[in-house]
Amino acid sequence: YWGIDSMYILKIRSNSEQKKVVHFLCLIFLTIGFSTNAQADTGKGDWLMRTGYTFLLPQLGNESLIEIEKYSMPTISFSYLMTDNLAIEFLAGVPSSIDINERVTGFNTKMAAFTPIAPNATLQYYFNNKDRKFRPYIGAGLLFSTFHSEQTHGILQGASINIDDSLDPLTQIGFDYAINERFALNLDVRKLYTSTTAITTDLDQTIMGINAPLQMDYAMGTKPVTVSLNFVLFFDIPEKTERRQNKDREILERIKQRRQNIKLIRRL
Repeated sequence: YWGIDSMYILKIRSNSEQKKVVHFLCLIFLTIGFSTNAQADTGKGDWLMRTGYTFLLPQLGNESLIEIEKYSMPTISFSYLMTDNLAIEFLAGVPSSIDINERVTGFNTKMAAFTPIAPNATLQYYFNNKDRKFRPYIGAGLLFSTFHSEQTHGILQGASINIDDSLDPLTQIGFDYAINERFALNLDVRKLYTSTTAITTDLDQTIMGINAPLQMDYAMGTKPVTVSLNFVLFFDIPEKTERRQNKDREILERIKQRRQNIKLIRRL
């Protein structure tokens, strides 16, 4: 996740990627349809791994003179349940270059590009009992954004651009829907309160020439919303795995005992 002025838009870079997202959504709904008898049991000491696609939704104003192209990216996160209801999560996405376009001329030409790296951590509270297959949660945390490979293009070609690192808060809401004891589906929505500054210098090296200002500063205080669709994998603590195995053995023993009782009754 990242912030830049008031110009965030979901980015799906090609028709091929759109098809992948559609297939992913179809698979999710089909899986839900076949999971009516699912039962989960995630609690204290368990790990959850979520992986899927994250979409960045814009908070744009019509007055904005700059925008970022539509964007989406694969993400992965790990959650550790400190209690049955309290967890801490760490999330990161796959870095990718993002283009900044200008709106002044009406041609939306590329004027800069950068690559963000923005891992984040959240403290989450889960509702419902740990054995429920539907478990909504809320969370709050911090987002640390760094920006790399900043480049200028078009009307800014020849200038230098630098985007400051930032540490910002975020809020979160979502839910896990269990398919079985090992897998679940997840929907996660986050509000990012990003704040950083982009500084452009050496503007006299652009087409503006000697009439250019010494530098231009852009305040990046937008509040984008992200939506993530994920598959979830549950990792048990060894003690829970042993308890589950013991429980399975007990069930098998009960089945054997019932069969033996039925045979005895038939003989009588």
